Amino acid sequence: MKKIEYILFGLFAVFLALSTFYGYMQSQKMCEFRLFFNELKQKSDNQIGRIEALKEYRFNEVILNGTKMSADFNVVDIGENKKKISEVISDNTLILRYSEMHCEVCVDSIVKRLNVYKDSIGLQNIVLLTTSQNFGYMRRFKKINRIPFGIYNIDEALDSVLVDIGMPYLFVYSTISKRINNMFIPQKEDPQLTDEYLHSILMKYYMD
Repeated sequence: MKKIEYILFGLFAVFLALSTFYGYMQSQKMCEFRLFFNELKQKSDNQIGRIEALKEYRFNEVILNGTKMSADFNVVDIGENKKKISEVISDNTLILRYSEMHCEVCVDSIVKRLNVYKDSIGLQNIVLLTTSQNFGYMRRFKKINRIPFGIYNIDEALDSVLVDIGMPYLFVYSTISKRINNMFIPQKEDPQLTDEYLHSILMKYYMD
């Protein structure tokens, strides 16, 4: 009788161990599945976010491209001297429009790429237009980023044309047609696109 009890107890122990092991394996599989599902969802959310951002970028590019901009608008240099657009911008000048409120990393990244192209495009063909209440900040920004090209603060009238869309953007300004051309919004997630844009601008406007 005792022997049968031992056998039954042993079988029960084995069954319990197998059940525990099976439960553990199932739990591990569920954890792996949840982890995989969460990673998949995160990737999907990121992709959806990027697609939505791209749609917004393209929308703003289409809206602003071709916008008329008078060369009589006023700008102010870092020495706080007022000048007209026609005095500081020549035909087919590449312009970065940004604000001190924009993503600092984004602006710094674009400026760094512009510095790479300063010789091939030409210092006289690159201008930065910003909205700032602090000329000291503009001077520090120019010094820290070693910016060799001109930076100008724009007034409310010009700001109503070069609207702040919450992110920096590049375009080429034609003094002949007085229009914004080749509007482009750089993406910090894909800096290669900015390089491709700058190369295309170089080939289109500044290569003989």
